Amino acid sequence: MTVFRILSASIAAAVTATSLLAAPAALAQDYWSQSCGDLWYRRNAIYAANGYCFKTERALRVFGNNGCRFYVEADVPMSRAERAEIDIIRSVEARKGC
Repeated sequence: MTVFRILSASIAAAVTATSLLAAPAALAQDYWSQSCGDLWYRRNAIYAANGYCFKTERALRVFGNNGCRFYVEADVPMSRAERAEIDIIRSVEARKGC
């Protein structure tokens, strides 16, 4: 029984690691099908959810600044997954010429 648990844990860890490695590629592929406006919205929605204070008219019109606490993007506290998603979105935006 103990060997089974160890093997199960090892397999689960390997599957999780593989999923995490594949996730950025899957996200990037999904983002390629989105418009520049959709990419802009998703990226800024992550910042808004984490307390970023917007400066542009467009972002203020869409997200406002209610409850904002951070004026510098680098200071916005977010998870590693959120930061990775923003990096992927920015990369796709750049490649698409957004």
